[in-house]
Order: sequence, then structure tokens, then C-alpha cells
Amino acid sequence: MAGNTRGRLKERFEGIHKNLDWVKVHCQESLELIGDMNPNLSEGVKALAEGTDLLDTCAQNIYSRL
Repeated sequence: MAGNTRGRLKERFEGIHKNLDWVKVHCQESLELIGDMNPNLSEGVKALAEGTDLLDTCAQNIYSRL
């Protein structure tokens, strides 16, 4: 466990990245379950995955500047 503010922030942003990875995994698994049954739901899940990618990129950019 980090003892200074910079180290603690890096730990938090690493946690954000790991959690967003799980969101992407769950989106992919959801798409596999949905298949071709509900195109509108598939589009919503794809949009969620894209938004998650954007958030992950932002978190990685912040992390790299710490």
C-alpha cells in the first residue's frame, strides 16, 4: 500500500482500470447471450462498451500523468 498521495492515486486509477476491464468483459458476455435475438439491446450494450473504452482511456491518461 502506497504511503503518499501520488501512490494512493495511482492505486485508485489502477483499480478504475481493472473495474472497467470487467465491465467490458460483462458487455462481451452479454452480447454473446443476446446473439441475434434483440438487435436494439445489442446496440445498447455495444454503446455501453464503447463508453467504457472512452472512460478507460481517460483513466489511463490521468494515470500516466501522475
